Amino acid sequence: MALLVFLVIFVAAATYNLGYMSVQWDEMPHLYGGLLLNRGQIWDYMTTYGYYPPVFDLVTTGAFSVLGVNEISGRLVAVVFSVLAVWVLFEFTKRVYGAKTAFIASVLLGTMPGFFWLSRVAMIETMLVFFFTLTMFAFYTWLFKSDSRRALVFAGLALGVGILAKYQIVVAALAMLLSILFLTRKRLKNNLAKFLLIGVIAVLVVAPWLLAIYNYNGMTKFETLQYVMSEGGQDRPAYSNRFQPFPVFYLVEMTWPFNDIAVHPIVLPIFILGLCGLGLFAYRRSKQDVFFLTWFLVVYVFFTLVPNRQWRYVTPLFPILAIAAACFILFLYNKLQMWKPTHTEDQGVKLKKIAAAVFIALIIATVAYSGYNAYEMTERDQIHIPVKEATAYMAGNMTQNQSAVLVCSFNLLNQDMFRFYLPANMSSEQIWQYPALAVDAFTPNFDITEFMDLCVERNVKYIILYDFGVRTQFFNTTLDYTQVRQMLYETGRFDDPSERPFWGEYHGWYGYRIFLIPF
Repeated sequence: MALLVFLVIFVAAATYNLGYMSVQWDEMPHLYGGLLLNRGQIWDYMTTYGYYPPVFDLVTTGAFSVLGVNEISGRLVAVVFSVLAVWVLFEFTKRVYGAKTAFIASVLLGTMPGFFWLSRVAMIETMLVFFFTLTMFAFYTWLFKSDSRRALVFAGLALGVGILAKYQIVVAALAMLLSILFLTRKRLKNNLAKFLLIGVIAVLVVAPWLLAIYNYNGMTKFETLQYVMSEGGQDRPAYSNRFQPFPVFYLVEMTWPFNDIAVHPIVLPIFILGLCGLGLFAYRRSKQDVFFLTWFLVVYVFFTLVPNRQWRYVTPLFPILAIAAACFILFLYNKLQMWKPTHTEDQGVKLKKIAAAVFIALIIATVAYSGYNAYEMTERDQIHIPVKEATAYMAGNMTQNQSAVLVCSFNLLNQDMFRFYLPANMSSEQIWQYPALAVDAFTPNFDITEFMDLCVERNVKYIILYDFGVRTQFFNTTLDYTQVRQMLYETGRFDDPSERPFWGEYHGWYGYRIFLIPF
């Protein structure tokens, strides 16, 4: 009942004003991909986004069919799987450590700022947490109940579907294999033989998707698939290589990923409690403790070895840290209960009650701080860029042979965001961007001569400009939006005094406005 109350509060918070936040770049493969599937444009989907795992897109397509095509429908998929992830964590932890530990772990996971933020965006991480936890839950059930063939088969199915939700979930297979080696040495040969069934089932689930990729794209998309499975290439932002060669990147990244932005996927007090809980697991070394410790170490080491790093990649560690923190909290509380002060009996009882009350208050304050930090992390991105309004205007004022070009795309504005709002009778090719890559993540090469030639070649009617920031420099360069606008102005080819539409508001040094400039 307490879990149900918490989940109701969680859902209310996660869905509040869900459609206001501007779409993130990483949401578009799933929102626009779901739109293509919803329209039956299978070829366009496979040749555009066929290298991404398909499960989130398929579920998003279903949400679009039921709730309509909009960003809220896509984000509700993330909300649903975040709730399922919390629920599975509760059931798993209850089976292993009891209901009290399970409830505390569920609350800790649900209030982690990074997890809560991800529950409000159309990204696959909440689905990753759900399927990873579900796979390990089913495997754990089989491992400690070796006659449970149903759990064995279910682990294989969960792993296969999980891989189709996020390719990197394949690391769960390594965690499972090491758990067998560490925990079942007496029946090692028998369990390894049965473990192969999990792999066979997972391969059978994944194989049709790989065949579909080959059917639509041949071998070309498999190179892109490899790129995605390695979390991108070496052209990712430079912060991936911080702290090298020391393997401590994620010890910082999970709680403080940016030096200049107050974003904490896991607040420091809970992160410390989680690490202390892992230390407790290492000290006690019960079978259950070793299982969860193995899970943590395998995921941590695997993603540390992957060249490109970001806190969202290690979200499978969030449930482990929540469980470990909950175990350590109850461990301390039990120690406090067994404490015998050297006072009279009445004074000792009173002192223990005071100490217990203070301890509980500190834990509640820590959870409240985490919840408030989740609010701060979400509020930071609660800005609205009027992409839909600008797209509607262009759709009403462009012919089929005209196009519009977005100048200098970045995380909150790219060509697919405009394509998402285009009516079905307009081609996605009528919206494009220059330069091709995001200027806040890749070094841009803005060649005004090339840009002009492309505008003529593609019969551009509008260029799309945005208040990126007066002097905000692009990634790894001194170029900024002001210089780009000056280059455009000096050509004398842009602007029409009779048509200067714009949408949005201006706040301080940054604006959330879109301008359409005729060519």
